Amino acid sequence: MTSKLLWLRFLIMNAFRNLWRSPRRTIFSLLAIAAAATSLMLSQSYIDGVKVTFRQNLITAVYAQYQIYKKGYRTNQGDDPFGYQIAESDKIRKALEEKVGPVTFFSRRQRFFGLVNFNDRSLSGIGMGVDAEQEKSFMTLNQVVEGKHLAGSKLESVFLATGLAEQLKVKPGDMISVVTSTAGGSLNAADLEVVGVFKTGIREVDTSTFYVHQELVQKLLRTTGPSQILIGFAGEDELKYKAALRQVIQKDFPDLEVVHWYELAGDMFDNSMGWLESVFFVFRIIIVTVATLSILTVFMISLLERTGEFGTLRAIGTYRNEIASLIFIESILQSVLGGLLGIVISVVAIYLPLKSGITMPPPPSMTAAFHVMFRVPWHGIGTTLALCIAVAGGSGIFPAVKISRLNIVEALGRNV
Repeated sequence: MTSKLLWLRFLIMNAFRNLWRSPRRTIFSLLAIAAAATSLMLSQSYIDGVKVTFRQNLITAVYAQYQIYKKGYRTNQGDDPFGYQIAESDKIRKALEEKVGPVTFFSRRQRFFGLVNFNDRSLSGIGMGVDAEQEKSFMTLNQVVEGKHLAGSKLESVFLATGLAEQLKVKPGDMISVVTSTAGGSLNAADLEVVGVFKTGIREVDTSTFYVHQELVQKLLRTTGPSQILIGFAGEDELKYKAALRQVIQKDFPDLEVVHWYELAGDMFDNSMGWLESVFFVFRIIIVTVATLSILTVFMISLLERTGEFGTLRAIGTYRNEIASLIFIESILQSVLGGLLGIVISVVAIYLPLKSGITMPPPPSMTAAFHVMFRVPWHGIGTTLALCIAVAGGSGIFPAVKISRLNIVEALGRNV
């Protein structure tokens, strides 16, 4: 056992020394492996960046991190849209801040349907009563296209999505009227000044949505409180608050329920990310295939140049399996070094030229450009290195077997 370990150590030392006897060959091999590792790391970084960006867009445009409703609202809101008012929002916020964590976003919302009129044009729209100051600080995907944000404006103001503004042909400063049904079933209307036009990039939001102050909605609909509360906590990892949040709501406000954003948009998120993963799985297969062929070609050329060397080793009594082992160990060492080099290159690329991310065309269901920030996929380093070892190490098997079977006389002739 000891002799085998010593022999293995001898082979590894010789293999490592052989790599630098011909720096040109070794550099070509390392660059081929590094290119594959860099491609794999950057593709994983892109996927991770898209996931984070898409997730953050859903949170900061529509759902927030959590939503609170009265039990039954989500299933019965169509039949009784005004029967689930939350009258104790101040108590809820105080309880969350004391027992759960720092609340950075707390917005009362009331969704309603209304007829929006301007001159001779009338369109149905989805109104949203919001706490404008809170929305401005957290719902950052709501980009102001014209005018200004609803926050800081007078009570009789409206913030229109681009699609609705374009169809009505209105601009900031115009007066529109909104007609809707009150909680009692009668009609009510309000004349509102358009203070701004916004765009989220999410098609279903941008085509028909308008925001007004929550206080105005309560007067317009004659309600006593919002139908939902949107919540955001400090940091991106909102899941750490989930258990405590639900415990507080269940204990202190048993008639309410908490819903995480993923419960509302999980299917859309999973379908979109599943499609993306499938596309990049195909790309990875292509990358691995091209890398395997490239590395195999480089290895074969490199080893054929050393045919005379291997003939000399056979002539002095080195066994075939020992030569094959030496070549295979060289390929493994090159795969590890090349893989590490590719990982370093990708990390440098992410922190320097790709630091600001890239802007992509609008994805499905969105209307705005999609800006993706690259992040170092630390979780993918092990997988990338393992793939490099498998590809490069596997590519070394065929050359190792082929070279070890060379005729000694023929191989020695290459030294002449």
